[in-house]
Amino acid sequence: MSTIASAWPGGPAAIAAPRMLEGAGFEVRRPLPCGALQSVGPFIMLDHIGPEDVGPGEALGAPRHPHAGLETLTIYLESGGEHRDSLGNHSVTGPGEIQWMRAGRGLVHDEGPHPGLLRDGGRSHAVQLWLDLPGEYRSLEPAYRHVRAAEIPVCEEVGVRLRVLAGDAAGLRGPVDTVTAPLLLHVFLEPGARWTHALAVAQLGTYVLAGGLAGLRADGELPDGTLLLNPPERLVAGAQGAELLVLGGPALPAPPFRHGPFVADDRAGMIATVERYQRGDFGDVATPGEPA
Repeated sequence: MSTIASAWPGGPAAIAAPRMLEGAGFEVRRPLPCGALQSVGPFIMLDHIGPEDVGPGEALGAPRHPHAGLETLTIYLESGGEHRDSLGNHSVTGPGEIQWMRAGRGLVHDEGPHPGLLRDGGRSHAVQLWLDLPGEYRSLEPAYRHVRAAEIPVCEEVGVRLRVLAGDAAGLRGPVDTVTAPLLLHVFLEPGARWTHALAVAQLGTYVLAGGLAGLRADGELPDGTLLLNPPERLVAGAQGAELLVLGGPALPAPPFRHGPFVADDRAGMIATVERYQRGDFGDVATPGEPA
């Protein structure tokens, strides 16, 4: 496959996700952002967490921290998570479910492992995505929503199972509906199955969560942990099948200005965001075991 520098936008390009530590010290694979690639549609970050088997008391989360100028989407593929925020929200999310959070002008939240996973151990597997909120949308009021698995529409064909998380596909509309107009699909392909799509979005990527995709490289399958930009309209699963996350949408008007958990339009906006957080404008949330 060609490199990102020569192929985006253009023909297909594959990015192998580098590994790094996040939160309290858990490992993620992060293909976005990577080098010249700063966004795919409104998505400005993709962290693939696990899959990893953990023992009792070993599961880690991302303790209390702020966000502003963006949205987060956390998809629990196995097990789940526990969310608390400075708006007073608290929810426990199970497998197949989503935590959507609009940070907007700013809030603080705590991302913990599912209480059952922390107590008993098990398999940790999730994806977190960040979406940019450009311009006037950065000052929107913060909000949170727990999307349950039963709310997510599913399309099943021979060898293909498609969950529509956001946007429109296969005559279905996903439950995550935001000003950033994202497209987000969770696709399962049986070994050797073919999925043909016609997704009309300005920018499109496909991330391989598990298994592999065939016919895209001369030396074998495109493996898990790979982000494929400008995917072809027909994708073919490899010998072990494939689990995919398809993401895209309209291109951003300008590259995001990032600093840690904050996103702004420019340096002046970032300075103002940091100052508001330091003043305590984002509120606070007590982590479990601490006084409120």
